[in-house]
Formats: sequence, C-alpha cells, structure tokens
Amino acid sequence: MQVQESDINQNSNWIKKRKLDNVDFFSYLYSKRIYSNKCRFEDLANELFYEIFEYLDLYDIYRGFFNLNQRFQNLIINSNFPNQINISTMSKSKFEYYHKNILLPNKHRIYLIRLSIPFMSELIFSSAYTILRFIHLQTLIFDHIEMKDFIKLSNHLAHLRELHSLIISLADHIQSLNVLFSSIFQLKKLKYCKIEYTIKDNQNSISFDLTRRIFSPIEYLIINGQFSFNSLNNLLSCLPELHHISIQSLMNSNDNIKIDDLSYYIQLRYLKYVSFK
Repeated sequence: MQVQESDINQNSNWIKKRKLDNVDFFSYLYSKRIYSNKCRFEDLANELFYEIFEYLDLYDIYRGFFNLNQRFQNLIINSNFPNQINISTMSKSKFEYYHKNILLPNKHRIYLIRLSIPFMSELIFSSAYTILRFIHLQTLIFDHIEMKDFIKLSNHLAHLRELHSLIISLADHIQSLNVLFSSIFQLKKLKYCKIEYTIKDNQNSISFDLTRRIFSPIEYLIINGQFSFNSLNNLLSCLPELHHISIQSLMNSNDNIKIDDLSYYIQLRYLKYVSFK
C-alpha cells in the first residue's frame, strides 16, 4: 500500500528537527504505527531514508540496513549522501574489517571522521596516498591522541584539500606549543580549530615563539589549556584572518584585555570576539 504524502512529509520534518539514534528512530516509527497494516516500513520513499542516513554513523547504516534486502543494499552502495565516521570503541580486528569493507569503499563521500583509539588513526591515515582518497573530508576529530601520533599524522593531513575543521584532545602532557601549532598551521584550508591539552604540574606555562613565521587561515581558534600572555602576540601574528579566539587559561594576563587592544598591536581587522580566562 502506498504511504500518504502527508505522512512522508511529517516524518521528514520530524527527522530534521533533532539528531536521532537508532532507538529514537525506531521507537518513533512504532509510535506512529508505520508497522501497522496502514503502511509498511519498506514503503517509505528513498528520499526519506537518505535523510535518516544523514543522522547515522556509516557503521550503523550498514549494520542496521545493508542486509535487509537488495533495495537497501542499492540505496547504500549507489547513493551520494554524505557519511560520518564516529567511532569511540571497537576492537582492532573488528575495525580492520570495518575499514576494509565499509570505510574505504565509501571514502569519497565521508565528510566527518571522529577517532578515539590510536590504531584507528594509524590505519586510516597511514600514507599520503590513502589520505588523498578522502576527497570530501571536511572535519577531523581526534579524542585523546598522543602528541607524537598527531605530529606524525599531521604531515599527511596537509594533503586533505577540503579539511576546514580540526578538533584535538591530547592524551599526554604537552612539551612544546611550537611543534603543535607548527603542525596545525601547515593545514592551509583550516578555518576552525579547537585544541585541548594539559601541561605538567611543575610547569607554569609553555612559551610559543616560532623562529619562522607561519601564516594560518584559521578564523575560529579555541584553546582549552594554559597559554602564556607573553606568547599571545606571537600567536596572533600568525592568524591574520582571525574572527574569534577563546583561551581557557591565559597566564599572567591583564584581566581587561579588549579587542581594540589586540588589534592596535597586530593587524586583526576581522577580529570580533575575544574570551580570555
């Protein structure tokens, strides 16, 4: 039986209003009696499933839909809907299967990757050749990555031509801000960057002073960690396109720093928002 157009529109609008997980979605379908005699789940239009897929991780799409029937296999394989990879926990053997059979075949339409385990990053970004295959990757999130691993990966990340958002949470104490920011500033398409790090208890702060000036196109910079006020000028001079800066712990600073004060010393004509704590 054909599903009424009004029902499809209602379902579509509901999906757009909130981010779903599998439990929420199927509970909703049940509550609306989509499984009743009035209409069936498989009667829904392809366009509605594409909208649903946008709210699910690629792994969940394959696990929940791929083996249902040939129609869903064709929907997943032959479509161009954007995918996200959001993996917090998974065994190495399971991820290797996932990487080979799901991730790589869909590499051309992945726009977001979030990784929390070191071996995942090493496998996905093992070489410049591998990285170049993620032609639409726009956002990268590294949760609890060690500094040495990020530095090694950053040499390959420069090959991602569409990467404009980077979020990093470092697992170990940081030793050098120069190394960290030098690695980030080589990403020439980056517009948004959020960094979270800690320093050892016996260190007051770590200085930042590049011997060679590197200009970055970053517009939004968020630093969740201690940063020395004495290094602020050096940092800002590398960010001529900066619109927004937030530093969680600015050490040895004047509490009343204003945008005009920063712009007076450095040409930051786009700067609109400053937050120092």
